[in-house]
Amino acid sequence: MKSPRFDIRAQKLQSIFSPENIERIWNYKVKKSIREQFICDGIENFDFHIYRKSESTKLSNLILSGEYTPQKAQRILVEKSKGLCRQLVIPSVRDAIVLQCLSDALYSEIKGKAPTSRAFFEPKDHKFSSPPSGYGTFASWLNFQKELFQFSKTRKFIVVTDIANYYDSISYVHLRNAISSISGVDECVIDMLIYVLGDLLWQPDYTPRIEVGLPQINLDAPRLLAHCFLYELDSYLASDSRRDFVRFMDDIDIGVDTIVEAKQALKTVDLVLQTKQVRLNSGKTIILQQSDAIRHFRIFENVRLDTVTTSVDYRLKHGLPLDRQRALIEARIRKGLRKKSFETGNGEKILKRWLGLATKTGAILNPDTLEDLIKRRPSVRENIYSLIRSRPLTPSIAAVLARACQSGLLVDDAAMVEMSNYLVETFIKTRHCHPMIESIIESSDAHTYFGLYCRLWLQSKYGTTTQILKTLQDTREIWVPHDRLGRLAASFFPLFLDSPDEEPLKNLLAGTLNAGVRESYRFHKKLAKDPSTFRAMFDILKAPNPSRGTGITHAKFLCLLSALKNTVAPPAQINTLRNNHFRAFEDTYYKAIGRRLGI
Repeated sequence: MKSPRFDIRAQKLQSIFSPENIERIWNYKVKKSIREQFICDGIENFDFHIYRKSESTKLSNLILSGEYTPQKAQRILVEKSKGLCRQLVIPSVRDAIVLQCLSDALYSEIKGKAPTSRAFFEPKDHKFSSPPSGYGTFASWLNFQKELFQFSKTRKFIVVTDIANYYDSISYVHLRNAISSISGVDECVIDMLIYVLGDLLWQPDYTPRIEVGLPQINLDAPRLLAHCFLYELDSYLASDSRRDFVRFMDDIDIGVDTIVEAKQALKTVDLVLQTKQVRLNSGKTIILQQSDAIRHFRIFENVRLDTVTTSVDYRLKHGLPLDRQRALIEARIRKGLRKKSFETGNGEKILKRWLGLATKTGAILNPDTLEDLIKRRPSVRENIYSLIRSRPLTPSIAAVLARACQSGLLVDDAAMVEMSNYLVETFIKTRHCHPMIESIIESSDAHTYFGLYCRLWLQSKYGTTTQILKTLQDTREIWVPHDRLGRLAASFFPLFLDSPDEEPLKNLLAGTLNAGVRESYRFHKKLAKDPSTFRAMFDILKAPNPSRGTGITHAKFLCLLSALKNTVAPPAQINTLRNNHFRAFEDTYYKAIGRRLGI
């Protein structure tokens, strides 16, 4: 029930949550960011996309009537190091849109009001730092690095520090005061933003809600609030011309000329932060002399990497051979690992850059090296998975993944989830890898939410319909209560067409009364029979995804199967879909699925 003053407060919300703005936010921002979440949607949220006008109107009416509440979010553990994990939130589509709308509204009110240009953070598509090199969060991080490198060469001492448990320690009272003090910020915007984010926080074991902590989400909203929370610290650091400083979120680096100034800076910064009930992380705080700082930040190695990256990009653009660059990349990674030069300072950032170049150029890494990196370095696992996906899978590399799964060293949820997401989009020429893939599937604990996701997602490419059905039947009590897993289960429907397992699957899905099941099932049925749904999806489905080893995302492939079975679609368009995805149907598993379905 809304309060009598809601309509007055909601005047600002009417423009933020108009159907037109919601649709724009979905098209240009949220659609892409949702695909970057850990859990893949079985139909890639195409059902929301093709009916986005009506969905935007429904969401607008819900919010402006005062009846919107955030949906239950899924949380995933992501290892930082040594088994310590951060908890990331995977929001629903509608909550992601709401957060992005509010974040954009907040940004429009605070842009240009930062107390200094030395605090480098910007939303993914806005300019926050000046002067920018490109735009977005990554460009902002590059600006932060460049500024840091500059005074690392001139200052005698560099203080490197960050804030302990930053997101988890932010008080809503202090946050609201910090944002409200910025001229022009509308009360209802900050109130609703904190309301939504607070509802997405982890509340274990039915414990009372405590107004402390921002959820970590792969969206702009919590990052923007966390950035603005430290404006007062920025003002303090910028007030003394005798020091240099840069900040990227809670990473703070200060340049001074004496050890006394360095210690004094740390003392006063910590005191400033204590007024907001946060503290510096003593375990990660170091004072470096200039020569040590240059080594810590790997300034010369970054310059070398910039040169190699420029050369690789030029040669790729002009179709020139990359043999020399490939050999250099392989040698640098091999030498760096042997000498343990990636162990200290910004070493892992350097390793990630070399691995990115290895993926670009087709450089070869020893399987033992890949296995060690997956097991021991959680921060580079995604880079390794990307490297593996960039070329056809071999039995030796499949064995690497299988041994990593069985090692017990992948203690977080994200390691297996990311491996599964990348593996279903890796091109496979023969079935020689199958025993190893079966081992990976068996390593996924189907009695946990994320283990079940991994097993089902892998089985949907590498398993049989009988195996998928058995997994769904055996784990019914786990996935049925969750709409997200329900959408996943129903997204496999096109794999079952004309098989002996089709009717048992239909009966299983029908008995769940799961909203996610209904949404995915209805979408596939329309895509396979309805001309208008086929037309709405045709341009989306015909475009290949060259960043994937198979040339298509796995969720899109499942949708493609339904579209190719549409008997009322124009034959020329069916042929276009088939021809545009010839790469996918050269994959031995996708080829077998296509042959079985007669497409």
